[in-house]
Amino acid sequence: MQGSEIIIILLVALIVFGPERLPELARKLGGWAAEVRKAARDLQSGLEAEVDEVKRLREELSGQARDVGKVIDDIGKPSTWTGPKPVSGPTPDDAMADWQKIQRGEDPEAEA
Repeated sequence: MQGSEIIIILLVALIVFGPERLPELARKLGGWAAEVRKAARDLQSGLEAEVDEVKRLREELSGQARDVGKVIDDIGKPSTWTGPKPVSGPTPDDAMADWQKIQRGEDPEAEA
């Protein structure tokens, strides 16, 4: 608003409400404005707190998703046998050959 508009509004208010009620009206308007500003500040701080919580949860879930992704990647990798060689039965090399057949979609029990 321009200065002339404010002066016209004040003059109209002075005529409508009179000089006795104008200060009381100004105090009420000031109080309402203060309440609105306080409510806006409270709302803003509440929203900021919620946004911070969502960001924290997103970071936490991203970390967990990375961990799960690593586990899933590791599931597909065959591990190396570090134990003693079996006395009878399939050897670790036989197991690895079977694993490779399974990975290719072949039946490990089928004879080559």
